[in-house]
Amino acid sequence: MRTLRFIGLILGMGLLASACQSRKIDNTMVVDPDEPVRYAQDIQPILTTTCGGAGCHIDESVNGVELTNYQQVMSSIGEQYGAAIVEPGDPGASPLVDKVESDPQFGTRMPLGRPPLTAQQVMLIRTWIEDGAKNN
Repeated sequence: MRTLRFIGLILGMGLLASACQSRKIDNTMVVDPDEPVRYAQDIQPILTTTCGGAGCHIDESVNGVELTNYQQVMSSIGEQYGAAIVEPGDPGASPLVDKVESDPQFGTRMPLGRPPLTAQQVMLIRTWIEDGAKNN
């Protein structure tokens, strides 16, 4: 009888651990509303890893857009849109968001020739802009 209880306990703990792990994986698709999105920690790494390379937006301006650092992101005027690529407080009016989501208003979804940003990455960018696009 003790052996069966012990086996049941071990199996139960295993199921609990796997359920926690599954929730953790699922939680990667959600931005925690209690944690601010930080430019240096959350946004710049996305831009650096997905928007760099020959003919891209890191360490060079393409179509008026350079994403090398905060100052360049905020001062970039997208030639296709004729506007700043980030409209603090309004991700829906920000060309940066439009270009990384499917079916942009102008041109092709970015990053060009690479896999699209994940839903998590797009949500981080949207949340950062919605929160005022701060240099934090």
